[in-house]
Amino acid sequence: MIFRKRRPITPSPPEPVFSKSAAVPDFASWPADGIAGRIGRGDRAGEWVIASCDDTPFDPPFGYHLLLPDDELLRDDGSLLLVSGCSDEERPDGGGLIDLLTNELDVTWSLDHADFLVADAAWNEAFKREVDQEREQNGLRPFDWEANPRPPKEESESFVWWLTNLRRRP
Repeated sequence: MIFRKRRPITPSPPEPVFSKSAAVPDFASWPADGIAGRIGRGDRAGEWVIASCDDTPFDPPFGYHLLLPDDELLRDDGSLLLVSGCSDEERPDGGGLIDLLTNELDVTWSLDHADFLVADAAWNEAFKREVDQEREQNGLRPFDWEANPRPPKEESESFVWWLTNLRRRP
C-alpha cells in the first residue's frame, strides 16, 4: 500500500468587510420584493438601483441581489465597483455589498413599494433597449415585446433562483 502525503489545507482568504452604512434600511423593514434607491454621485447620479430580496424575505440568512443601471458599475476613478446581479446576504459583523454601493455612490434608499415598481419599470425599459440595440447590431429586427407574453427578464427568474441557491449548497 502506498501512502501519500496529505495536501496541506490552505484556508480561503477572508471575505472583505465593508463598513456598515447608516443609509441602508434595516433588513427587517424591507418590503417583500426589496427596495430601490437613487445613486447620488458619479456618472450614474439620479439613476435607480434595486436590492431585490432572494427567496423568502426574513428567513435567515436574509439574501438579496443588486440590479444596477449597467452590467458593471464603476467608481468615480473608473475602477470596477460592482457587477449587476451580484448577490449577498445580511452580515451581522460588518457591511455587505449594499453598504459598499451606498458608501461609494451615496445611494438614497426608499422603502416605498411604489419607488420599487418605478425602478423596476426603468430597469425593464433599459433592458429592452439593450436587447434591441444588440439585435440591431447583429442585423436582426427589434424584439416584439408586445407579442411575447413573458419578457426575457421574467424568464430569467429561474436563472436568478439557480444562481442564488448556489451559495446555499454545502
